[in-house]
Amino acid sequence: MTKSVFNLSMVAPLAAAIISVNAGAQTSAEMTAMAGTGAVEEIVVTGTNVYRDRTDDINPTLSFNLDFFQRFEPLTVGEMLKRTPGVTFTSDVLEYDAVQLRGMNAEYTEVLINGRPIPGQGADRTFFVDRIPSELVERIEIIRSPSADMTSQGVAGTLNVILKDGAKLDGITTRLGSTYYADSEEFRNIGSAAIAQAGESYDFWLGANIQERYNPKRKVEEYFDDEELEGFAFENDTRDGRDSSLNGSVGFQLDELSELRFNGYYVFTDREENEVVTEYEGTAVSRTEGDLVKIETQEEQIDQTSWGIDGLYTTSLAGGELELSAALSRFKEDTVNFETEEEFEDGISQGVEDGDETLAIEDENYALEGSYTVNWGETELKTGLSYGVSERSGLQTGLFDVDADIEETRIAPYTKLTYALADNLSVEGGLRYDIYEREVSNEDGRGKHDSNELLPSISLRWDMDGENRITASVARTLRRPEFDLVSPFEEEETPDDEDVTIGNPDLESELAWGFDLGYEHRLPGRGIVGVNVFYRDIDDVIELTDTGIDTEAGGALFMPMNIGSGTSRGVEFDISMPLAFMGLENTGFYANYAYLDSEIKDPFTGDTRTFRNQPDSVYNISLTQDLPGFGGAGISYQKRSESLATEFEEYVVTEYDGNLEMFVEWNVTEKSVLRFSGTNLLDQEKVEHIRDYGEPVNEIQIEESSPTYTVTWRSAF
Repeated sequence: MTKSVFNLSMVAPLAAAIISVNAGAQTSAEMTAMAGTGAVEEIVVTGTNVYRDRTDDINPTLSFNLDFFQRFEPLTVGEMLKRTPGVTFTSDVLEYDAVQLRGMNAEYTEVLINGRPIPGQGADRTFFVDRIPSELVERIEIIRSPSADMTSQGVAGTLNVILKDGAKLDGITTRLGSTYYADSEEFRNIGSAAIAQAGESYDFWLGANIQERYNPKRKVEEYFDDEELEGFAFENDTRDGRDSSLNGSVGFQLDELSELRFNGYYVFTDREENEVVTEYEGTAVSRTEGDLVKIETQEEQIDQTSWGIDGLYTTSLAGGELELSAALSRFKEDTVNFETEEEFEDGISQGVEDGDETLAIEDENYALEGSYTVNWGETELKTGLSYGVSERSGLQTGLFDVDADIEETRIAPYTKLTYALADNLSVEGGLRYDIYEREVSNEDGRGKHDSNELLPSISLRWDMDGENRITASVARTLRRPEFDLVSPFEEEETPDDEDVTIGNPDLESELAWGFDLGYEHRLPGRGIVGVNVFYRDIDDVIELTDTGIDTEAGGALFMPMNIGSGTSRGVEFDISMPLAFMGLENTGFYANYAYLDSEIKDPFTGDTRTFRNQPDSVYNISLTQDLPGFGGAGISYQKRSESLATEFEEYVVTEYDGNLEMFVEWNVTEKSVLRFSGTNLLDQEKVEHIRDYGEPVNEIQIEESSPTYTVTWRSAF
């Protein structure tokens, strides 16, 4: 059947400025050929500039392979993500844990491993991506808008971490390295090995990784009264730990029509945090001029375990394809925190008080899914049913600390229709119906909540010609409420002295309409430039609210409720290209910039503000240079603007310096590389300005860490 080609000359002005630099881009097939045949040595990147390419998805998706990141030698997924479009973190210096897509607070980002949700520590359902070692990862997908056959809990977007498998690979890879921390003059080591083999009817991959992570931070806190300095504190905070991980994959070609695959991963984090805070009174930040008033110490031993296993069976049946899958994932944390406090008067100790507390969390997720896909000419119909249960117990640490047991059940039938309107124009539409049940209980009571949400989505991909593409999407997404807020609890003297705050087991999910419109142009020599405009309209936003009921002490009764609405919007731009048109044949250039904005009414002040922790902008610039016959070198710079966080009537403005990182590498052989890399080369600072609403700044916190230098040897056999 011959189809027409959809084309509209009216869009030509939109692309003219970019198209003018294109002297002849390569096709997707040519670029795939350049990528190689899948030999295992190709995951050891040796002196090749790498550029982002398009995906075949109709819904807007960005994909970054391991070789896009590897030359800068990131340790974790968090360190990988800091270079991708629109991604921010509001963490300590050199910590990349709770990822924020589009700059929105981390609870609006869904994190998946191999397309499946994973449990984590946070009561806000966040998973700390710095716990996933980069050595486990094949590629990272940023899904800007979901399809109906995906979970729909990423209001800002979904991050899908695809782990390595053994398909079409054969051989052994190794990695050895050591990192030097300049300020503390400490070394930490890295080691990993993996083996892959593929035959006619099977393939497997098994990898092991051990990496030591160390982050010595220094903080100065300044306290003000009516804009006059009245005291200060010095804080040393050192995080020292080890991540041990395994991941494996095995696949079988059962017959000409059927395949079976199993995937699994295991990550154990053993981490120690030591913190010493020395507080003074005085009008100058100086140990010799201030009066010592307090010394606080904290020793925290953190043990966290994450693992997951899944299986997928596919077979041809009655002219279509049947998929059956099952998955189990688990998170467990056992943390012990020991604290001491020693107060002083006129330089004389008033005694030491100490105490300890434990944090224990267990979270298990079970999932089953079946789907059937059938094609009729240019139409594809996929229908399926997803079933999941999660059981969580322990201390839910969020805005409040609440011990509770929570069980959630999710059933989601869905259907997705994909239709090629023309050779270059495809549309995908679908419906997902989420049936949700939550039960929560603790010593203060129990609660149960049911809900049903219809989540439609539709996406369009128009390949205007070989170089230009437009994508558009509309989708309904949701965010489930935090575990601590839905738990029965009562906390006195919160937010103010006479007030009381209670939990709300009846909290509904936040619901959002999302709109994305993107344009991509393929540049000469394997480059891509893209721009995407997004808008999110969010209803039933959860806010801590005055119920209008008085307490016995004469204060107000507060409760988290679905009362708010807000919008988030922005423009995301990225470019990935060689600089051959400037005569720089072996130079690669990559940059991205995101303009971010949002609007929500603060329930305490009544004023309009941005969503918590969303900066106005974030950008990255990278240059890589191949040195034929030797290897290569590169630099990368990341910077974000300040952001605002609020808690009750407290306002915190956070700003960061830029982060500069670099690498130099020597291709020792065709299958091995010796690489020197460095990060935090500008000794980045984080500054927080803290004040009560309507008041001048009463506290400033300045934090910095250490430049780091790493030597890494990678090889393949």
